[in-house]
Amino acid sequence: MNPDEPATPREPEPLDPAADREEHPLVAWAKAIVLGIGDTARDMLEAGRQAAREAMDEGWRRFDEKTRRR
Repeated sequence: MNPDEPATPREPEPLDPAADREEHPLVAWAKAIVLGIGDTARDMLEAGRQAAREAMDEGWRRFDEKTRRR
């Protein structure tokens, strides 16, 4: 480097090269659908488990009522 030449500032390099790229709208849309389906499926499974627990508890309650009266 020559002392007479002005120093040119270098631009900083990005930390993550993929961060500068924008995602294609169709890819983003597809990801949103897939993640939404996954969330919905988890919610449905949890609701089904809760309903099964309630039904089991109700069945045992009815069984207990019947056996106490005998």
